[in-house]
Amino acid sequence: MKGYINYYKILGVKENASNHELRKAFCKLLIELHPDTTSLESEDAKNKFQQVLEAYENLNNSNLRKVYDEKLRVNSKKTNKTNLNVLNTLVMDIKNQHLVGNRRPFSNGEMFSLFLLIIIIFISLFLAIVIASFSGKELETVPVWLLR
Repeated sequence: MKGYINYYKILGVKENASNHELRKAFCKLLIELHPDTTSLESEDAKNKFQQVLEAYENLNNSNLRKVYDEKLRVNSKKTNKTNLNVLNTLVMDIKNQHLVGNRRPFSNGEMFSLFLLIIIIFISLFLAIVIASFSGKELETVPVWLLR
């Protein structure tokens, strides 16, 4: 089956790999392809890095992964016919309105950290106003350059 890029082979994982396994393989390859640790030429390492990044982005997104897996199944059934370039078909499928902007929801930990961040910002603003009022400074000050 020539003519297409197999993202699973690029990342070195099985087709039924979980998101955790994908992330683990992605991080391992990033370390291998880092300019400080690789023995490859910079252009070759850059091209491989882009392939790894593209593979991870497409397999980590559940909708894109479903589309990609379907294209793999279709290509495996059509061994006698000309194989489609899966990369090009995925680019066309990305333009589909059902996939655009369809991101994963925030996890509980992310929601909690956003909540804490908002609370900390409001508390900081409140404390700044309270400290400024008790120190005798005016909240509405006139710039010095306007006093002349």
